Amino acid sequence: MLKPLTRVGLMSLVFLLVLLCSGDGVSDVGAQTGARREVAATISGRVEQDGGGRLHGIVVVLLSSDPATRFKVLARTATDGDGRYVLSNVPPGRYQIRPLAAAYVVANLTGTNLSGKQIIIAAGESVEDFDFTLSRGGVITGRVTDADGHPLIRETVTLSVVGPNRVGNVGPVDTYRRTTDDRGVYRIFGLPAGSYRVSAGLDRESGNVRVGPNGFYPRIFYPGTAHEMEAKVVEVKAGGEVADIDITLGKRAKTFKASGRVVSAASGEPVPGIRVGYGAASRLEGRIVWMGIAQSDARGEFQLGALAMGRYAVFAATEGAADWYSDAAPFEVDQSDVVGLEIKIRRGGSLVGAVLIEGTRDRAKLARLISQIHLDVNYEERGGLAAPNYYRPLRPAPDGSFRVGGLRPSRVRLATGWPLVKGLTLLRVEHDGVERSDGIEVGEGARVTGVRAVYAYGNAAVRGEVNVTGGVLPPQSRLVAFVLRPGGSGHFLGRPADVDARGRFTVEGLPSGDYELVVQARGPGMRPREIKQHITLAEDGEATVSLTLDLSAENNGAMP
Repeated sequence: MLKPLTRVGLMSLVFLLVLLCSGDGVSDVGAQTGARREVAATISGRVEQDGGGRLHGIVVVLLSSDPATRFKVLARTATDGDGRYVLSNVPPGRYQIRPLAAAYVVANLTGTNLSGKQIIIAAGESVEDFDFTLSRGGVITGRVTDADGHPLIRETVTLSVVGPNRVGNVGPVDTYRRTTDDRGVYRIFGLPAGSYRVSAGLDRESGNVRVGPNGFYPRIFYPGTAHEMEAKVVEVKAGGEVADIDITLGKRAKTFKASGRVVSAASGEPVPGIRVGYGAASRLEGRIVWMGIAQSDARGEFQLGALAMGRYAVFAATEGAADWYSDAAPFEVDQSDVVGLEIKIRRGGSLVGAVLIEGTRDRAKLARLISQIHLDVNYEERGGLAAPNYYRPLRPAPDGSFRVGGLRPSRVRLATGWPLVKGLTLLRVEHDGVERSDGIEVGEGARVTGVRAVYAYGNAAVRGEVNVTGGVLPPQSRLVAFVLRPGGSGHFLGRPADVDARGRFTVEGLPSGDYELVVQARGPGMRPREIKQHITLAEDGEATVSLTLDLSAENNGAMP
């Protein structure tokens, strides 16, 4: 299994700041994008409260679904006295429409994002009755104190969803309100009805080792246990408020230091100026959660501070810019500082190859496409504790050639990086003319040549509509459409596309040829369903299909 790269951000705060900086009452997308009037479309609907009643003054935003500008606010408007909104002059494309009402929950949504609806709109189309129903969200509130009963200020309170559809920590409705105020009081609102566990303090196994010089409070679950499975489940009803969910934290835990040096594995000599990464070593997952950076000094020495008791690992952070790598050096902090750590730098292997683009011979177009390509470098997990995969996306030279060094011995796989390039699909990765869909083996210090990343370029598209019968898709489920080449390696072609709220989808950027179109229903707690259809695309052509997904029927094909 390959190690994925992860990234965590406080999207809610950034999103709200963007809105505050927008102009009031903007509802004309073309005014912001420079779209031509002749391709304008209009989207309108109503925002109502569950159980009746129209909601006045609710802000409704139009967000980009383009990979390069995802979640960018393109326009916003507000509902009138009748709960109606209108978004005008919308260029054709794929968007998400989202009502912003922090104290409410958007009802009857499917998909992974339960705060808005996806929509694909054609040139000149007028979409009406694109409505939303909002339910008053639930509230959990309480107080966090220390062992002496003193209120804890700015202490973070975390909710975890309980049940078969558990999706992890609840995204913050308002980041500030997830922390306690000057009285130690927290109030988390806008929650969907459901079951939750409530905790405060730091989870030592989470990888969050940045606890500060004054120590930290170990995590405690309501009503007073350090073990999640022993926590009392808090039931929240729609629009209900659960109060007095108080948590008393123990004594502040002490933090410690760790120090060591970076040396050459070949000579034993110290290596200065090396960026040293460190993080918590997860007992269950066998991985390192990267949380900080230090640097070796002129004598190759480094020091880490403010570490809680727990298991950690240090490693040299190359970012793909060097020809060396290091193994992870694990250590444990237990009531004292740690000294004598040693990170050994070793000569890494390398991949040398080129990017090949099929489907066009236009030199100017090829140069433009190559300049936009990013390739991600991933390692195969082979057990044990390995340093995190932190290569910056690989950028080929103007002639398409590339080289990546500093590779540890492993099976290495190249994948399409972010952002995706419109019209380009990575078909396969070859070594010496043989496809290597499972990766390329790189030995200790080996130089592997003859690598090719073969892309397909095309402007053909599949546009379709899916009618769901025999049941209703459950919450958090989604419909996804993608195409495969029959008899091929199973690579997706084109970007897999979510089916929107009206049952429509578009898969673009495809070269001409024969394909198998697949639409899958995915979601927690449900048996995967799929339908398939053969399609043929001409160069720059377009196929239109209509499919029916019967949720009550037996699955008509194996999952790829």
